[in-house]
Amino acid sequence: MTSLVHRKARTGREIQAARSMSLARALRVTAAKQADRQMGLAASAIGVTRETVGAEDISDCLKDDWLVLLMDGEGGQVGAVLFDPSCVTGLIQQQTMGKVIKAAEEEEARRHTATDAALCAPLAEALLRNAAGLPDDQEDCELLAGYRFGVWAQEVRQATMALEAPSFEVVEMVLDLAAGARTGKVTLILPEPLRAPIPQIDEVEAVDDEIPEVGQTLVDNTMALHADLTVALARLSYSIQQVSGFKVGDVLDLNISTMTQALVIDANGRAICRGTLGQVDGVRAVQVQHQKGMRDAEPRRRASDREDLDLPDVTAPQPSQQPPPVQEDRRAPPEVESLPAASDIDIFGDIKDLPEMPDMEEAAQAADDLVRDWGAEGAENEVS
Repeated sequence: MTSLVHRKARTGREIQAARSMSLARALRVTAAKQADRQMGLAASAIGVTRETVGAEDISDCLKDDWLVLLMDGEGGQVGAVLFDPSCVTGLIQQQTMGKVIKAAEEEEARRHTATDAALCAPLAEALLRNAAGLPDDQEDCELLAGYRFGVWAQEVRQATMALEAPSFEVVEMVLDLAAGARTGKVTLILPEPLRAPIPQIDEVEAVDDEIPEVGQTLVDNTMALHADLTVALARLSYSIQQVSGFKVGDVLDLNISTMTQALVIDANGRAICRGTLGQVDGVRAVQVQHQKGMRDAEPRRRASDREDLDLPDVTAPQPSQQPPPVQEDRRAPPEVESLPAASDIDIFGDIKDLPEMPDMEEAAQAADDLVRDWGAEGAENEVS
């Protein structure tokens, strides 16, 4: 009887464990989905471990030959995502060649570059962002939430200085890439999420204060939001050869005389609008220029928009398209003097008498004689 109860309890725990979403399971599922979605790579997490590490021991988790990406979190916290060399090579091969080449026995180590960081950062961001909402434990969700790529740490010393939290959760994942072609490791170093302290409320003040305080308005909340505004004073175009020739101390001519043509840039580097760069109360500010053509570019489908459109009113009654009637001239025609008959008009007038024409036979004979004389003269010229 006891063994039967134990088996039922164990079965219930196994079912509950299979249905629950732990941090490790959330990272396994997300890593496989995001690797396929980001770059069409078949990846699976074959192992996930987790431990808590203090700030004094965090340098032991950082290795010189690993790619270290510092992640900006909420409240100014800084975390890190580390890729080992084998994993970096596999991710780059998949994105550049479309396949992962099997690792050699003695693969030559190389220094990581900014290109490596740019190719691996999207996967790191997607892994944390999409896995944050999956765990059942709210603390695990808060641990993964709110991170985005900040900067590539070229040295371990830079990463150690940036990781300032008192303690960190270190999660190490072992990834299988392209069905065993490569095996790599990804390490997440995440600080414990900040928790607002519970305010100490005086019992006397709580009893006396019967009127609740009015909450902040929408304007107050909106003005308190943090937004990054990127402004470009000028855009310059250089060839790769020119950029490679830049040296320390070179001066670039921005070719600007005023701050009235500053460009407001979005996160993708696209110019949103123009404005004038200045300051208000000692703080830098941009006065955005009004775009006149913006409203005209919007579709106008409602009946109320027709007033602003320069279009003819086709619903108004149109006048008849028939030609206007011809007014008859009822005035009497002018009197015309009597004209002579056409047969009585002398069309030759005072022309003098014409000479008599020669007889046609005589004219033909004269023409033949003339041609004969010309032929004789031509023969004499050829003989001479």
